Amino acid sequence: MGKSMTSMITGFAVVFVAGLSVGWAQQATVTLVSPKDGDTIGSRMVIQWEFKPAGDINHIHLYLDGLNPGPPLGTSMALTGLPNGPHIVRIVGANTRHQEVGPEAIAKVTVNGAAATTPPPAPGRGK
Repeated sequence: MGKSMTSMITGFAVVFVAGLSVGWAQQATVTLVSPKDGDTIGSRMVIQWEFKPAGDINHIHLYLDGLNPGPPLGTSMALTGLPNGPHIVRIVGANTRHQEVGPEAIAKVTVNGAAATTPPPAPGRGK
């Protein structure tokens, strides 16, 4: 192979790798900050997330047990009155047509809102 052909192939390789790194840098990301997978919480849950849009993925959809608890405005949402038991929080990136095509984050949590926060008083003695 001639010197000019080797230089041309090397140039194409550099451009290709540079193009890949630009593509990787522009991928959307979704991070569920809280709750964490496996957490046990009370009947009030604050869901916090980080979202970095990229390309056509410009917003997120938020679900609790497969249902939408309301529009996820900002970077957090507080939910109260949750029933005891297991629950699944899911956040997924969506495009302008509301198709869920982006990254997702999931946490399986247990609500134990009936847990006592202070011990009951000791029984008193009769006089």
